[in-house]
Amino acid sequence: MIYRKNLIYLLLVIAGASISIRLLMFSEFGHSALLYVGIPFLIALTLIALIEPVGESKLSLGRYYGQFALWSLVVMLCTSIVLYEGFVCVLMFMPIYFGILFLIAMIHMLGEFISKRGKNKHYVQIIPALIVLSAFEGVIPEFEFNRDYSVTREIIVSASQESILAELTKPMELDVDRHWLLEIFPMPANIDAGTLSAGGIHKIDYVYHRWFVTNTHAGSMHLEISELNENFIRTTFIEDSSYIKNYLKLEGTEIHFEQLDDYKTKVSLTIHYQRFLDPAWYFGPLQSYAIGEVAELLLAELFVPD
Repeated sequence: MIYRKNLIYLLLVIAGASISIRLLMFSEFGHSALLYVGIPFLIALTLIALIEPVGESKLSLGRYYGQFALWSLVVMLCTSIVLYEGFVCVLMFMPIYFGILFLIAMIHMLGEFISKRGKNKHYVQIIPALIVLSAFEGVIPEFEFNRDYSVTREIIVSASQESILAELTKPMELDVDRHWLLEIFPMPANIDAGTLSAGGIHKIDYVYHRWFVTNTHAGSMHLEISELNENFIRTTFIEDSSYIKNYLKLEGTEIHFEQLDDYKTKVSLTIHYQRFLDPAWYFGPLQSYAIGEVAELLLAELFVPD
């Protein structure tokens, strides 16, 4: 009987979460913390209120959270299927989703423990109140943080600047070893390199199979060389229809060359972008780290490090 009732409640939670997420995604708050903090918070409260633990009458903390995590995983995966979300979105969402669910479950367990001991448990509600407050980041104009980011990486190359510029005109190898985080994201399917001159346009094509082999999104980026001299290259992203535009806005890059001696050159690459997604405390560091790894990969592939 408990299994049947839990199944009905799970289906209702999945339906409610799917409708709520879809409405948010079609609204002006589709990138706000309401989606990435508020929805997990409401799912956690609903699961705690409706779903009955299965097994002993008094489950241990580990057993309780194990069942709670399983219900939560079912809700997340089923919701992503209903909404046609891809594996990249699911993997990016999982840490914050389960982090908030875990926190709410622990607070619930702590509140029950304190209540049984006859003590006041009102102070336990401070953390849920802070979570609710943080869910309005990106909703209230005054409650937003800096969205402009720049990430810089550099290497020392055993070559002159003339040799380095000559190497930039060669095709870039796409099938390379990448950092584990970058392995999540599909690599470009094709790079159509224009001339290495001011005004030249480079086209980067992406094919993203949201469900590994199907539910496909194809798009491209157009990168213009907006400034070029012997010590500096500036590029600007003038168009982006790739899947990446759902997460951030790439604005441009800067490459600086500094001749150290006749055989060594320091090359620094800076990538400028805007963060779309809230909350900043999660997506800010995550995206900065990922962009930093992209910069390292580009430097390693475009140049020969010392």
